[in-house]
Amino acid sequence: MKRNGKNTSLLSDLFTLWPRASFAGWGLGLACVTALAQAAPASGTLEAYEDRVMEGSFLLDDALELKASAYNASGWPRSWHVDYSVLRQKGATDSRSRAVGIGGFLDTPNYGALSVNANLVEQTADLFGSNVLTTQQKASTWRIDQRAVPLDGGWSANHSAGNINTGMVPLTHGIGRVWVPTTQIRGAAGQWSLTDAVDLNASSGRTGVLTGIDVSGFESTGGQISSVGAQMRLPLNAANGRSDAAIQLIDGHNIADNAGGGRQDTRAFWTSAAWEGRAPWTEGLTPGYLPVSERQGGLRLQGNVLSSTGTRDGTALGLWADAAWRTERWRNTAGVFRFDPKLRWGTTVLASDLQGVYWQADTATRQWRTGFTAELSDSVSGAVAGATGRSAFMSVNGRYSLDSRSAIGATLNLRTLTSPGQALMLSWDRSSDWGQTQWRSDFAHTQASNITRLGLDQNWPVMRPASFNTSVAWERVEGGLTPTTGWIWGLLGTLSPLPQWTIDSAVRGARRSDGSQSINANLGLAWQPAIGWSLAFRYTEARGQEPLQPLVVSALTAAMLPALTPTTVNRSLQLLLRYEGRAGSSTAPLGGLPGTGAGSLSGSVYFDADANNRREASEAGVPNITVILDRRYVTRTDAQGRYEFPAVAAGEHLVEISSDNVPLPWSPALREPVKTSVQVRGTTIQDFAVQRDHAQEFTAQR
Repeated sequence: MKRNGKNTSLLSDLFTLWPRASFAGWGLGLACVTALAQAAPASGTLEAYEDRVMEGSFLLDDALELKASAYNASGWPRSWHVDYSVLRQKGATDSRSRAVGIGGFLDTPNYGALSVNANLVEQTADLFGSNVLTTQQKASTWRIDQRAVPLDGGWSANHSAGNINTGMVPLTHGIGRVWVPTTQIRGAAGQWSLTDAVDLNASSGRTGVLTGIDVSGFESTGGQISSVGAQMRLPLNAANGRSDAAIQLIDGHNIADNAGGGRQDTRAFWTSAAWEGRAPWTEGLTPGYLPVSERQGGLRLQGNVLSSTGTRDGTALGLWADAAWRTERWRNTAGVFRFDPKLRWGTTVLASDLQGVYWQADTATRQWRTGFTAELSDSVSGAVAGATGRSAFMSVNGRYSLDSRSAIGATLNLRTLTSPGQALMLSWDRSSDWGQTQWRSDFAHTQASNITRLGLDQNWPVMRPASFNTSVAWERVEGGLTPTTGWIWGLLGTLSPLPQWTIDSAVRGARRSDGSQSINANLGLAWQPAIGWSLAFRYTEARGQEPLQPLVVSALTAAMLPALTPTTVNRSLQLLLRYEGRAGSSTAPLGGLPGTGAGSLSGSVYFDADANNRREASEAGVPNITVILDRRYVTRTDAQGRYEFPAVAAGEHLVEISSDNVPLPWSPALREPVKTSVQVRGTTIQDFAVQRDHAQEFTAQR
């Protein structure tokens, strides 16, 4: 590229942009952090935390040791960070961006925990065509959460504003393979709960999507969504069980119709009733803390009705019922469903023009783990061609541990009648002095093509917190318009070569015999020169469409798959300067201490394609997922699926992810909060996997 007659590079332009940074952004970020730090009243004369070292041990760098005099123990517990970054991107447009990001947490004794996450981006872009057109625009994302607010009468409240999701009652998550999705909005939402007996919610805002690779903005789609809902425990005591009923309504105006290319007003109503308790055919229910349907002798039933009306789509009705129960050996889920064509919930078109039944079950011992899924389906409208005709699907999977160090696994998927196909996956896992190794073979046959993929994933043995994973696979595609062969590879790792230096990388790529290739790279280098300060350098590149796993799935799963979004060609360089801190000390409860040390908690949310609860180098991160700490503090994953709570009190904590923005048909593998421990001056890593339905609908479609 040339500018003013001189050649410029991505790196040189980035450093040229740095000294031109807007001081207004700095002022905004520092003003917010200052207000947050000073808003908390003094909590009395509490003893400051003293950073002690066990006798005989040492710190890596005395300059980063937290001295007792350096910690401000007055006021409510709080932490904050301020980011300033400059970014240079090249792709369909050539853009330069400046961004200010702030985040923080403030814990109060009577008004819950306040979380703030926001960023403001100022971008200048050159649009290439017959003439170069320079444009300037500003974008922002922000979110404020107030959680666990105690109210009179045993009630508690959660309030949110900014880039959030519409509120939903707990029963919308369901117990089977169909659930009611949320809608992304920029607006406000509230949830009010009386223990687990009553749950109310309301939300309203503008519809839109989060955009951007490294620094996000919110792009409005021009619509307006409002939603209200209620769930209540019913005063019934049938068979010592529990009954709940719920209702949720959503009303949308000027909603974009992606299929028809126009806009419409839409309204939908969902109601449900659920019961759980001892199954009538059993003698008793095994005691324990697990959900009733997870305990031997337990049974849970849920019925759902959804009706939608649109000015373009007309009226549609959806009915589905699910049952979950546990026997001595098997965990079972079964259901029946019927969805009219053009069934919609807010901005989302649900699985439509489909009816059928399914049953899935799994069991496990110390050596064996096996399961199956069976589904029969047909179209509601009577279509006999395409993906909506009559079909039968069967999936069987198993895993056997040969010994304490190795295991073999297999999954077989069969679909007949409409969109017939077969897929077979074979795997062998082996633990050795070389780390964790997985050999995998995928074979898929469909009407369009035959696909063979042979791969090797390696988790190398390195000392934590460092990690290093590699992935390589050979693929052959026969049939179709462009038969090809090619290689798919990936690298994933983190390393701290020197104290206060961290390197992380996630690179995936492919090259095929027809000349096509793809790459998705994210390389970062971070340096912490002093307490609270860090400087990071990051390079990203996205080019070409990433290879998809061959996919043979049931009609219900196929109906819920999102449309494939083409990968945008993009390269970027980013420099980011961060300051973070923490202060305050909680009021000492009975048996508690007024002060404590701190560490950090971070990790990633990723697509676990092979359902082994371990991230391979070929598996991508999931962006824009809400992560909740101790059911009080909220943050969100970035474009690469990473999240971070930079200053967390040492001790045990609960961390969980919300399924709000997880793309269908994926769902979190762990539905309940995970207990984790944070050490003083330590970094705790907690990753989360999202998987397809019980990981049985694995990969046959290109």
